[in-house]
Amino acid sequence: MEKKAGTSVISDSAKQTASIMAGKIIALLATFTMPLFLTRFLTKYEYGIFSQFYLVVNFCTVIFSLGIHSNLYFFYPNASEKERRSLILQTLILLLIFTLFAIGLVNIPLLNTFLIGKGDLLNYIPYISLGILFLLPIYIIEPLYVAKIDNVTSVLYPPAVVLFRLAFVIGFAVCLHNLNAVFLGIIVAGFVAFAFVMFYSLKGIELKSIRSLINLELVKKQLKYSLPFGLTLVLNTLALQFDKIICISFLVPAAYATYSVAFYGIPGVEQVYQSLSQVYLIKMASKFHENKIADISEIYKTLVTKTYSFSIPAILLVSLYAKRIIVLFFTNKYIDAVPLFRTYILSFLVFMLGAGLILRATDKTALSLKVYLLSSLFTLPLTYFLIKHFGIWGGMTSAMVSIILPKVWQIRYEMRLIHTNFFSYFPWKKFLIIALISVITIIPFIFIEYFFEYGNIIMLLLAAIYLLSVSALEIKYGVFIFDSIAINAKIKDLTSKFISIPASRFTKR
Repeated sequence: MEKKAGTSVISDSAKQTASIMAGKIIALLATFTMPLFLTRFLTKYEYGIFSQFYLVVNFCTVIFSLGIHSNLYFFYPNASEKERRSLILQTLILLLIFTLFAIGLVNIPLLNTFLIGKGDLLNYIPYISLGILFLLPIYIIEPLYVAKIDNVTSVLYPPAVVLFRLAFVIGFAVCLHNLNAVFLGIIVAGFVAFAFVMFYSLKGIELKSIRSLINLELVKKQLKYSLPFGLTLVLNTLALQFDKIICISFLVPAAYATYSVAFYGIPGVEQVYQSLSQVYLIKMASKFHENKIADISEIYKTLVTKTYSFSIPAILLVSLYAKRIIVLFFTNKYIDAVPLFRTYILSFLVFMLGAGLILRATDKTALSLKVYLLSSLFTLPLTYFLIKHFGIWGGMTSAMVSIILPKVWQIRYEMRLIHTNFFSYFPWKKFLIIALISVITIIPFIFIEYFFEYGNIIMLLLAAIYLLSVSALEIKYGVFIFDSIAINAKIKDLTSKFISIPASRFTKR
């Protein structure tokens, strides 16, 4: 469905992408306030403990969700109204069951040593359990508001969650002045998010109708679709987080704090990618349902052109200002994280290729499972060996291998699936245009950085000039994240609304 604005056309998918993107970016801006506060409020040792706590909670919520919520992307858009209620209810019930299972395992002494180690983090198991309880079930909301095309919730929910967490953490920390207060703030904010998600998900589902909505045949379909993807997600999470889990046992908390800072990534890039990939995943799945496999290739090329249009300039810019960024957000105490940080952000070049999306859209998630299973046989022992013998840099090396290897393997399967090869699978010409624009444009900014002294305000101004310059050139050459037709339509729409405002509105009475 498309709507006209002036003489141009803005697609509904573009609006949805913009809504999801706006919500995630606003949330990101609020998220970065947290380390600004915590790295100043906590000692480096305490921040290391906090990072370990956050890692374990996030690791458990991802692992034990088993990706069951992902079935909504595939089934919800084409389901009847009753089937939609069944899909939501059954997904939520499964998530709650997995939550209780995860909490049980975390509290078994022989098993929790693997996740928590034998250090001071053991003292915070009750907080870890509560974090899992409130944060795992809420995984349902993102695929739900994306599948519903609920643009309002897409914009408001992500930043609201982050702002509540920030408010409670700062509030409790200022009042109680200790690390426990930080954990307490996270738990209370998690409960607020949990309560909202329960209301949002179950709205329209009456208690008396729950029994009639349980559809075992549909449950089987949900599990059949989700479990291969879920097990893939487990292996993917192991690949991405195993180094950090092992580091809990081999690094002291202060060194762990440095290591965790290196993985903060690039502000906004991952959030924009997720916004795009969710919308394009549904597009590709729809083409698969229509048996139009050839069209999936074109949709994929459009997606990766968009992801590279912002990720390549972002990687160059953040690499240039890495030292300033680390000091600004985390203080001079964490300056030793700069080379690690620069190394990690190179992995975004592979991450932005969206490996695995086509497998998900075509119901071939079992192939992703195979990829991560075989990759883990190599990467997991490699990770343990490198961290044990080489410490922080061993961890970073294993992390890069664990990120890149399965992605390359997935892409190989996807090429076969849509009957193409390496040279025609990617939009190489557009990649080259984006790379040339990004690299040539940044040259004067490199010169300024290394030959002039200036403060952070000037850095932000220079970064804005660089991004605007790149954006303008990408629009000119047709490789920007939003096409020129949609941009011109939006400008005309806003201009016509402004012009149509009666002059009397601006007249002082």
